[in-house]
Amino acid sequence: MPQLDFFLLILRLLFIVLLYLFLLQVIIAITRDLRAKAPVIRGRLIVVDKGPSTFLNLGDEFELKPETTIGRGPMNTIRLSDGFISTDHARIRNHNGKWYVQNIKSTYGTYVNREPAVNEVLAKPGDIINLGPIAFKLVQ
Repeated sequence: MPQLDFFLLILRLLFIVLLYLFLLQVIIAITRDLRAKAPVIRGRLIVVDKGPSTFLNLGDEFELKPETTIGRGPMNTIRLSDGFISTDHARIRNHNGKWYVQNIKSTYGTYVNREPAVNEVLAKPGDIINLGPIAFKLVQ
């Protein structure tokens, strides 16, 4: 009788382990599906006025991530080695399909269509974003 009890205990434990493995596989499959169907956020900045910059050319393009930081510092998503760009200059983020621009700690300022971006400012495709004297056009 004790051997039968032990055998049933092992079967129960094995069943529980298999059940958890099955649930794990279901969660992994659902996660993959959700990631595959997540909308791809596309945005680019195109240089439309390089100002006095010697590092940029008209038409240079920069891909935007869902949250992009711009500056000279090594931790920024887009690094621009220009004296008019601060170490941590600006942040551009996408929230619910809309782009928001914010000045971080820049000396020369961040503007959207000539309006200061002290707090987050909504930017639409076609808007001009200035980082100091350098102008970018936001495109999808």
